[in-house]
Amino acid sequence: MELFKKIFNSVFLVFIVMSLSSQYALAKKHKGSGFFSAKKTECSQCQDIEGYVSESEVDDAIRKMVGKYKGGSGSENVSIQKKRGVIETYLRTEFINGASCPEIDSEKWAIDYSHKRSRAALHKGIDIPQPRGTPIRAISDGTVVANFLNKGNRKGIEIMLRHTPEQTGLPFWVYSQYTHLEHLSNLEVGTKVRMGDIIGTTSNTGKMGRRVRRDALHFAIIYSQSPDWAHDGFVVTPKDGYFMDPIAFYRDSGPYDSISMRNLPDHDKGIDIPYMTSDGQTVPESTKKIWPYVCES
Repeated sequence: MELFKKIFNSVFLVFIVMSLSSQYALAKKHKGSGFFSAKKTECSQCQDIEGYVSESEVDDAIRKMVGKYKGGSGSENVSIQKKRGVIETYLRTEFINGASCPEIDSEKWAIDYSHKRSRAALHKGIDIPQPRGTPIRAISDGTVVANFLNKGNRKGIEIMLRHTPEQTGLPFWVYSQYTHLEHLSNLEVGTKVRMGDIIGTTSNTGKMGRRVRRDALHFAIIYSQSPDWAHDGFVVTPKDGYFMDPIAFYRDSGPYDSISMRNLPDHDKGIDIPYMTSDGQTVPESTKKIWPYVCES
């Protein structure tokens, strides 16, 4: 009987070791795919916001588009991003009346970031440097739909707003994203904001490489013909969403998609940018959209 127990215990121990080894191998195979990862959670504060749906109602391609999908290679994500608007357009800012406004630096829309990463990557926004602590403004009336700390992520502290067609005057729903913020915003999800409201301050938060990142706002625009969107605790995913060159957002009329913007003749690539001045005036007065920093006219 004792011999049988010893044999049984030995076999059982071998079985446990083999099982753990198998699970470890599977975890390695699926590293970054969500296997053994933090559990995603539905946003309880989002429930009463127009258009909010479960994550299951939004295609996984949108998660790959926004760049936070745990599975798939960098090249797979980049391929989806290009199909959904992340291509260079060569648009230029031309601030109305020659105003002095914070400018985009070399970190322009849709430039290839692969040389800065360990895998294929694109810059899905524009960077606007400003001194640390400079207030960042809501570009239009809207609703706060996300506040993320993004620990261990290059984006750093983030806030995201949702804008209806009535609020922007555009024929679709817009999601404006502001990252590298100094502090997590005290504006809770569901808060209504007005164009020009301060929604955060400038910094350089987020995972960095070998160099120290300068203080700057990373500003991005996603849009969708559908009012539906999801929030899984990590990212906001508009149903059937596309990225837009943030400069295109300020065009007076369509089209707005990146292919059309790329195909514009050079003399049409300069876009008049509306803005708010430091005394709270908007230029033009009737605008529904402004630059994310105040300007001096």
